[in-house]
Amino acid sequence: MKNMFKAVLFDLDNTLIDFLTFKKETAKAAAKAMVEQGLPLSEVQAYGKIFSVYDEKGIEYQKTFYEVVKPFNLEINQAEKIQQAAIIAYLKRKFEILRPYSMVKPTLKKLREKGLKLGIVTDAPRNKAWQRLVITNLENEFDFVITHDDTMEKKPHPTPFYLALQKLNLLAPACLFVGDNPERDIKGAEEIGMKTCLAKYGLWNKQNEVRADYDIEKFEDLIGVVV
Repeated sequence: MKNMFKAVLFDLDNTLIDFLTFKKETAKAAAKAMVEQGLPLSEVQAYGKIFSVYDEKGIEYQKTFYEVVKPFNLEINQAEKIQQAAIIAYLKRKFEILRPYSMVKPTLKKLREKGLKLGIVTDAPRNKAWQRLVITNLENEFDFVITHDDTMEKKPHPTPFYLALQKLNLLAPACLFVGDNPERDIKGAEEIGMKTCLAKYGLWNKQNEVRADYDIEKFEDLIGVVV
């Protein structure tokens, strides 16, 4: 018997778009620019410092390059030059590298043709989420986008998931949630009664304790789950 889902909800980063590659490549570009402008580190060391800030402050932290430069107590104009060089290099690389995973748009089209409602529930800030969707040409693919700014709660907190159900006017079992993070996406959706699908291609950590109802190795495998 085929599944009777009426909606499919998605995480954004590492589920629809290749966020990890984007963060790695932009960090490399920023590290190179910083060293070229006089930061007293190697490119490998600068890259490591960037990810140390991400680990401590969060991947969405907006003053990452400032935090990398600050400990060196450089003359203020030198410090600003290094920081701005990093920001510009990051942004240039961002527009070059940020892409959806393969087959995302054709798969979303097939899901819509089957009459499914589509939505996003992301922990990203509203401005960053929409920026990424516009850059990847996905901004008009969904019925709604719920960001951190809409609830001020992050997954697995139930509030973002309940807001999605409210927008859909559906009960949880009629919805499939697709995400890459077992502890946030899968656990949160499961706890309110949604069915879940783990996007294994987006996993940062391959070891996890939380099991989803379905697993997919490629985005297009989703068709076999819901159709």
